[in-house]
Amino acid sequence: MTHENKYFMVILFLFGIGSIVFQSLVVPLLEIHVWRPDVVLIITLLTARRFGALKGSSAGFLLGIIQDSLTGMPVGITALPKTLGGYFAGKLRSFRPDPTYTYLWFAGIIFLHEIITYAFYQFKTDLSFTQLVYTRAFPNTVYSFIMLVIIHFFTQKYFNE
Repeated sequence: MTHENKYFMVILFLFGIGSIVFQSLVVPLLEIHVWRPDVVLIITLLTARRFGALKGSSAGFLLGIIQDSLTGMPVGITALPKTLGGYFAGKLRSFRPDPTYTYLWFAGIIFLHEIITYAFYQFKTDLSFTQLVYTRAFPNTVYSFIMLVIIHFFTQKYFNE
């Protein structure tokens, strides 16, 4: 096992499990109306940016499955969008965009994640998909993006090469 793989495992364990605990204990206190940031997705995006698409999608799938199993939601609902988010964020690594553009790509990936997640939730609600996008997906994207900038500011030494 290479040093890079060991570092990935340590980062995934510390920040991944930490983000799941933070998501379940602290994020409900930070909730504004029904809008909440997705800290697990943020850690998945930062991990994918650091380690690439394969490890990013693996981290997204693993953290999504763990999050689903602990929250009582059907298993796999958040694993699929987090896997796709990790894959797309990992593909950014090969392009090496400017950090400003990386943040814009992250905002787009977060919005795609929210669209896919609420596409699954639409079947259980009386709201139309358009209402879910305007009242849930877009505000969650903005809130998650703000949290991404804050978290990346404090953890950039762990997630930069």
